[in-house]
Amino acid sequence: MRDDRFWAVIPARGGSKGVPKKNIKDFCGVSLLERSIKTLKDSKCFDKIIVTSDDEEILKHAESAGVISYKRNKESESFDHVMTDIPVLEYLKSLKESERPKFCFMIQCTAPFISSKRYVEACEKLINNPNSTIFSASEAHQFLWEEYQSDKDESIFWQPINHPFNKRLGRQYIENIQVHETGAFYGFNTENFIKSKFRFHTYAIPLTTSKIESIDINDEDDWKYAEYVYRNSLDDNK
Repeated sequence: MRDDRFWAVIPARGGSKGVPKKNIKDFCGVSLLERSIKTLKDSKCFDKIIVTSDDEEILKHAESAGVISYKRNKESESFDHVMTDIPVLEYLKSLKESERPKFCFMIQCTAPFISSKRYVEACEKLINNPNSTIFSASEAHQFLWEEYQSDKDESIFWQPINHPFNKRLGRQYIENIQVHETGAFYGFNTENFIKSKFRFHTYAIPLTTSKIESIDINDEDDWKYAEYVYRNSLDDNK
């Protein structure tokens, strides 16, 4: 059986649109990629950390941080519309089955506040639920609505998704807990992932993070907000 139990794979392409060079841009003194790698190392959970990218500069940053770099073979792995499952899948498939780890985590380095202890919790949960996907989540309290188009006259109307139309309860009275994915990490059995070709394949179990940990950077507004939170958290700890 494989010696390595947990690997972490960080897909980081070079063509980010919302924030150019987002993955290696300086975020409060260190890049998002380097911050993510340090947190993974601090958790002491992962036998290997791999960065897969189409960008030579990102790969050099990964090597400087002391982790494995993997140059993507296909240009299509880095297209705008391609989900991060694909480059992670392609990397794992490039290895012989005997070389692959039992468990793998797909990591998004755009969540700068995830703590190392959260990875410890996620790995423990995956060990106890080896055929499930463990994903980072945050409790959702929003009342969501979805747009519909009438079949009769093409008029637009709206219907509630996660709450009744004619009843409103305070969030403390909602019977079933609801969460949304934060995107920070997904942990799964490697072979299950390869067979299904998708991060969710059997069961899914959320690992709830704090509000700050749930911050994910996609655009310039997210970046400014994350910087504000980081700097104010430093002030609070003075």
